[in-house]
Amino acid sequence: MQGDYLPGRGMFEVDLQSVGNVAEIFGALLVIVGVFFALVEIRHHRRQRRETAAMEIMRAFQSPVFTSALRLVMEFEQECREVRDESISPELKDAAMLVSTTLESVGLMVYQRIVPFGLVQQLMGGTIQASWRVLRPHTEWLRERLSRPSIHEWFQWLSERMSEYPEYRDEEGAYSKYLHWRPEKGTVSKQKEGA
Repeated sequence: MQGDYLPGRGMFEVDLQSVGNVAEIFGALLVIVGVFFALVEIRHHRRQRRETAAMEIMRAFQSPVFTSALRLVMEFEQECREVRDESISPELKDAAMLVSTTLESVGLMVYQRIVPFGLVQQLMGGTIQASWRVLRPHTEWLRERLSRPSIHEWFQWLSERMSEYPEYRDEEGAYSKYLHWRPEKGTVSKQKEGA
């Protein structure tokens, strides 16, 4: 008596196959919802990882140690270009190594798509290209001396990508390029209300 009304009970009789079908549909819906939430969480995690990596890059570039090393390398550009191990001071050697290894890490993070290329270009594109121009002879000398062509490979790769994709070059200053930029809707009015 499938689906028949049972007098005195006030309900429909349901057989086990119908219950099984409903449970199967419900289970499939739960799986679909679970997959959807997993995809949302993965996307959120990736975005968060990229933001964290970008913040770490900014910290590295703004650290007094890195800025001092970069200043030293740029000040002694000629010495860096003609570098031989015995021809420069230990401070300049350390500065060259710090700048190169920091930019090596950034290059690898861009390649692995942990940090977006465009963001790195905006934050430090000119610095990367200028640093490579100064430190390239030193790097090539190290590679030859140590017979290791992979020394600072990601630093070189990143600088070359900066040159390869001109749409990311910062030939126009942000003050001019983004003259018509406006904040997200609602953020300005909230700030005015709080003032």
